[in-house]
Amino acid sequence: NRPGMGTMRPFALYDKTKSVKALTAVLYDARGNVIRKFKKRDFNDVSATGSDLYTDSRALVLDFTPTHFPFTFEIEREVHSSNTAFLPRWDPMPMYDVSTEFSSFEIVNPKQLPLVKRTFNFEEYGVSVSKTPSALVYKVESLAALDSEPMSPHYTEFKPFMKVALQEFRLKSKAAKVRDWREFGLWQQNSLLNDRNKLPNQTLSQVSTLVSGIDDPKDKARAIYNFMQDRTRYISVQIGIGGWQPMLASEVDKLNYGDCKALTNYTMALLESQGIESYYTIVSAGEDGRDLDEEFVALQGNHVILSVPFEDEMVFLECTNQQVPFNYIGTHTDDRKVLMVTPEGGVMTKTHTYSPDDNGRVLKGTAVFDERLTLTGIVEEESSGIRYGDKYPLESVNRDEITRFYAEHWFHLNDLKVSNVVFENDKRAIVFKERLNYQTDGYVSKAGNRILLNPNIFNRQYDIPEHRKDRLLPLEIRRGYTDIDEIEISLPEGYEVTSLFEPVVLENEYGQYEVSITPIEGRKLRYRRYLKINSGRYPKEKFAAFVEFSKEIVKKDKSKIVLSKT
Repeated sequence: NRPGMGTMRPFALYDKTKSVKALTAVLYDARGNVIRKFKKRDFNDVSATGSDLYTDSRALVLDFTPTHFPFTFEIEREVHSSNTAFLPRWDPMPMYDVSTEFSSFEIVNPKQLPLVKRTFNFEEYGVSVSKTPSALVYKVESLAALDSEPMSPHYTEFKPFMKVALQEFRLKSKAAKVRDWREFGLWQQNSLLNDRNKLPNQTLSQVSTLVSGIDDPKDKARAIYNFMQDRTRYISVQIGIGGWQPMLASEVDKLNYGDCKALTNYTMALLESQGIESYYTIVSAGEDGRDLDEEFVALQGNHVILSVPFEDEMVFLECTNQQVPFNYIGTHTDDRKVLMVTPEGGVMTKTHTYSPDDNGRVLKGTAVFDERLTLTGIVEEESSGIRYGDKYPLESVNRDEITRFYAEHWFHLNDLKVSNVVFENDKRAIVFKERLNYQTDGYVSKAGNRILLNPNIFNRQYDIPEHRKDRLLPLEIRRGYTDIDEIEISLPEGYEVTSLFEPVVLENEYGQYEVSITPIEGRKLRYRRYLKINSGRYPKEKFAAFVEFSKEIVKKDKSKIVLSKT
């Protein structure tokens, strides 16, 4: 293929089961003239470790920075692999802002082994297909670069893309023949998970003692999950079949560490010892993680969690994080299709979706001015749902990091000082609470005998999505949220209210915004702000209306009142 590479460097991955037989690259200028040719020896051989402690994956990478733009790279790779569980995908548009002059993909299958194929957006981009009894050839040319658009769906939804897999394959030494998810789950269970759940008698005795006297199965599971978290740590070792098969539960128990597969299998074994059923669950993890493709029966996903069924709900456990509460998954694995490996085979299900009401942030504060118009007060805030995940790490950092966090969080407060900071992490309710004293100077602006005061001291919206008239993609709000603020403001001595703004109510399909300020007893004002943003996907034609809604919020968040000297 010949894609315009942008900042992407030509590369080829290999490991003990995959070898790079040939690798070349040609660099062209804007007129199509050859600037330079590269051979395999020009590529640097580097580890592809990433975040893993150790892996046998390596990469040949071309360390080259073009000096003239635009340019084109033509890359040819020949890779041989004894591992047939993963066939190459065809991705002629690998990223935003990269155009493609020409790309082709050929599947040569002389033995006509049964294949699973999934194609996306072929007709829209004019992909041509030619077939012979033993081969399939796909071609596309003149693909213009796609611009990134804010708040749009994942780019794989609207570009040409193809996935291929064999129904009969080998993963290292493990052979598989799968036609549906039930068979796929049975292969995982029998080939990768079977007989890896044995635990030492001493540990079994510890767990039995731990849950003795606990009748509720969910509370038992909670206690066992906490036991696992207290005695293990996450560490990733991706060598050989270990990239797909978990360590023995007994090894995790002995070493007190493991990767996502190992820790999930270990937790499953601990629960099983007390008669609690749970399922090893495959997921595509990450804040932008997608559903597993239910129509493409093949190895998918990049992470494993544990599903635990109870009468009232399905609980999902993240076994690699030793701080998160029982049944909290956050943005890492929320709201997506996953595959549970059960004794009866693979079963698709979906992880928790956090609603806008779940993702709450409630702030209550006071604000008092002294004679120098220095502002002091107390703030109490509670965060839940996805917002909990944003805040709970605060309890593990030092004082300097906490001070820096609030200075950045409330960057509009000049010379901010915080003190008496107290955190309460309610892991059962999954609510994180903050309480602190604050002080800030120069918050108000003076104009003669008047003071201009923005009563929205803490939580303001600044971002307005960029709107282009030629927008191509829908608007997606993946995770809505709710903000509630209530601040009691004591007027400075010698001043009285001259002007208050009228209450504001904005409501539409994207959300709801309400703000008001009212006098209360004792020379005080009460400021209230409510903002709810709804999750959802909307046609591209509605993006302009959402931008206008955002503009109004930003504008009203800046609203000021006027105080005058008495």
